[in-house]
Amino acid sequence: MKWLRTVLGGRGRKPARACVAAVQKEAGNVCMLRVGGVLNKTAMDRIQAIAAQVIARGAKDLRVLLILNDFQGWKLGDDRGGIDFSARDEAGNVKIAVVGDARWETQSLAFLAAGHRPGEVCYFTPERGPQARAWLVS
Repeated sequence: MKWLRTVLGGRGRKPARACVAAVQKEAGNVCMLRVGGVLNKTAMDRIQAIAAQVIARGAKDLRVLLILNDFQGWKLGDDRGGIDFSARDEAGNVKIAVVGDARWETQSLAFLAAGHRPGEVCYFTPERGPQARAWLVS
């Protein structure tokens, strides 16, 4: 179980840091979301609310650039599901590009339900950040 705590943001080399999340609406239908620290349910609820506002304003085929910067995992014990940007039919096809350290790839894709949602999800390491943006808008 110790390995699970480490993977999900429990004990690790550095102490867990509170979640830092920022959402920025970009041109067209692109939203950039930066997440750092330990992601918790409160932060996820805020992110969902902002995504719902963007969708309600008429964003179709939403594109999300999710950047994991100094990301430390997920808070254990939170009653959480993955971030679901497509919870409303109005969202259309949601495409998500995740940029983060390779160690978070498997968990992030599972968290975002890659392969089980209407839109595509693809993971990129930081050195492939420009490719992530190009893939997102293609």
